Amino acid sequence: MAIPTAVVGCGSIAQGAHLPNLSSSPNFDLRIVCDRDDALAGEAAAQWSVPETCTDWRRVVESDGIELIVLCTHTNLRAELICAAARAGKAVYAEKPLAANFEEMLRIEQVVGETGAAVCVGHNRRSSPAVEEFRRLFDLARERGADRPAVLDRTGGVREPIPEETRPQLLLRVNDDARTWKPWVFEDREGILLIEMVHFIDLALWLMGRRPVEVDAVGSNRGNVTAMIRFDDDSAATLFHTMVGNFDYPKELFEATARNVTIALDHHLEVRQRGLEDEPFRSFFPLQSGAELTDRPGIEGYYEATDRLQELRRAGGEAPCPMVFPNKGHAEHMERFGRHLRGDGPNPCPVDGAVLVTRVGLRLLESAREGRRVSLGEEPG
Repeated sequence: MAIPTAVVGCGSIAQGAHLPNLSSSPNFDLRIVCDRDDALAGEAAAQWSVPETCTDWRRVVESDGIELIVLCTHTNLRAELICAAARAGKAVYAEKPLAANFEEMLRIEQVVGETGAAVCVGHNRRSSPAVEEFRRLFDLARERGADRPAVLDRTGGVREPIPEETRPQLLLRVNDDARTWKPWVFEDREGILLIEMVHFIDLALWLMGRRPVEVDAVGSNRGNVTAMIRFDDDSAATLFHTMVGNFDYPKELFEATARNVTIALDHHLEVRQRGLEDEPFRSFFPLQSGAELTDRPGIEGYYEATDRLQELRRAGGEAPCPMVFPNKGHAEHMERFGRHLRGDGPNPCPVDGAVLVTRVGLRLLESAREGRRVSLGEEPG
């Protein structure tokens, strides 16, 4: 049975991902769209054939016909709506970050704990098919190590490993282009470091599976920042974000190393590895948008499709898509939460996991502003 659903906030993430995904899924019944801009709500309702609109999110929370609220607003509306919905017995899918400060984060954690409400945070990259494969290989590497000999080994295969060789390392590189962001992002107090980089903080914590103990960030909360998360076993994750890249270059490159195995994920389109004998060197994943512009798989297909789209626009031809885009798991994450609400499987990102992500994100923000390392034991609560 389809879940009666409402969307609150009709901006870019709603129109680019959640509204089309919800409206095309047989598992959700999209009944209400809400935005403080009545015209925007009306346009969204017309485009996605939604029968009802409103401008006050409280009407959505009070509606007897709604079981799931998909929250797509700015972070200024998180705790108020999530807590009200939880007390009304409604499930919430909230866009990241969970909260913009410790007070709201702790309030959400308390109310969700008291009510037992189902709340999922939109750290959708956990549900990217390419990331799932990346994690599977990373887990294998940590479990058994390399079983394919490298071409060079000066130990002769007999030296005992040094301590550093037992500690996995993770690098998450994000190539961004400041020209693609709306101006409010650069005026926002939290900036890119919190509202966007929580995606990669979440991935680092989820992939490493260890307790973070210390963070260090160098750069600007608006972008051009390098951040380090150290874990309780002295393993580490490094997050590198640039705002002076080019939008036509792939955005996300992740590399994990463990027990002489190296694994890379390139923009959710291909995963590569060296060191695991019985695993393929490379696995490909299809484009979500722009696949009609290329016959080539993986990252080479991305370049070809991007160049072809540029050529069509310069020639004044009709573009088949607004951009070339990989599958980052938006639809899969929502579907997994829908199955969870029907009693089939776990919540893909419950509040307790998102609270830890928020703690780390807020401490990285503090580190960047104050120019110092920050312990994860310093936060309130």
